[in-house]
Amino acid sequence: MSSQDSGHGAKDLKVDLRDPNLDLARELFIGLAARIYSAPASPEQKKPDPKAVAALCFRLAEAFDAASRETPKVKAALEAASKAAVKLDEVDLTAVFKSSNKS
Repeated sequence: MSSQDSGHGAKDLKVDLRDPNLDLARELFIGLAARIYSAPASPEQKKPDPKAVAALCFRLAEAFDAASRETPKVKAALEAASKAAVKLDEVDLTAVFKSSNKS
């Protein structure tokens, strides 16, 4: 068995470092850049740095993501998931440990 065929290869350990808002920020950047850089500018008006526009797009994507978690539908889903989740710190396992000590 080669190292590539092993069950715990490098692919399994790969961490996804991609920003979850990358696609939305890219769409925002394309839209804003098309409007900003294709529009004629007056001589005294300077076009913004593309890197600054990209940074703005990431902040807008993060704000959109945060606001989307505050909608009534998402809040209700999160509350339902929280109620359905088992909270291990609230589970009393003393009876299980007592019965295993007797044997």
